[in-house]
Amino acid sequence: MSHFKISSVNLYIFTLLFIISCSNKKHASALNNEFTPNGNTTNPFYKILPLGDSRVEGATSNSVSYRYDLWKDLVKNEWNFDYIGTQQDNTIYPELMGQHFDPDHEGIGGYKTQDILDNIDDLIEDIGAPDVVLLGIGGNDLVRNISVTTVIDNINQIVDILQNSNTNVTIFIEQIAPGRSNVMTPEALVIYNTFNENISNLASEQTNESSSVIAVDMSAHWTDDYMEDNLHYNHLGAKEVADRYYEAIETTLEK
Repeated sequence: MSHFKISSVNLYIFTLLFIISCSNKKHASALNNEFTPNGNTTNPFYKILPLGDSRVEGATSNSVSYRYDLWKDLVKNEWNFDYIGTQQDNTIYPELMGQHFDPDHEGIGGYKTQDILDNIDDLIEDIGAPDVVLLGIGGNDLVRNISVTTVIDNINQIVDILQNSNTNVTIFIEQIAPGRSNVMTPEALVIYNTFNENISNLASEQTNESSSVIAVDMSAHWTDDYMEDNLHYNHLGAKEVADRYYEAIETTLEK
């Protein structure tokens, strides 16, 4: 009888440990699959850095970011990716296909090109080199009357640093959407258009054999219906920006 009791206890303990072990394996599997939609592990994996100012930051700047709508586009189409950055979006977004929204980004309200340039080395040291960068910057420079020449020079240096950190990085740079029409004076429009033309030239000049730099036109067919206030997007604008980014990603990257 004594031997039977010990065996029963051992069997109970073994069964309990087996159940816990299986549970832990399932939990670990779920964590490992967080950024592999539908369990697809054969697609290329991309670390994506959304980088820029309050238009990238979104909700914490009392407006809307494109990041959630782009995340949905990527998940629905089975891209294998991970948003990266030191900032966290604490907004609660609906799940999609059993996945929680990835809140990581590097959008900081008020940031100018010089701010990114000053911090990009530390950022890469903190989070590692990205595979893909979504760069939306320049608006705060222009409204503070910083010359287009200076702004473009700063962006060129940012691109250089990103390419030095990963020779195969793909960088999407926004030809930024305008502000609401009431703030786009004739003088502001000249500066704005000059900036966006320079972004197109910069992208062509910075593209090399291993690293593509892509200008993404956010300005064409833009309307005040996309604006939350004079400078920031509402939900319609955020989705429009996301869709334009997704089209550029789908055209450029291997899935």
